[in-house]
Amino acid sequence: MSDRLIVDWKGLKRIGWPYSRAHTWRLMAAREFPQSFKLGSHRSSHPVWRVKEVLTHFEAHGLKVTDDWDAPDKGD
Repeated sequence: MSDRLIVDWKGLKRIGWPYSRAHTWRLMAAREFPQSFKLGSHRSSHPVWRVKEVLTHFEAHGLKVTDDWDAPDKGD
């Protein structure tokens, strides 16, 4: 898998992330979940995560990855 693949919040939920945004930020602050980054410098740029880091985290913590997480977006 490419190190360049990224996922936003909706993609994170599509992968199977079971937690809320607030809990996700708490986990990132505690360094217990991969850090997000922004593609733009504007403060309202959306946070994204590297797919490889997220999948590694899922595997390490026994979380189930949704089978069709990488299917084309249906416009949601």
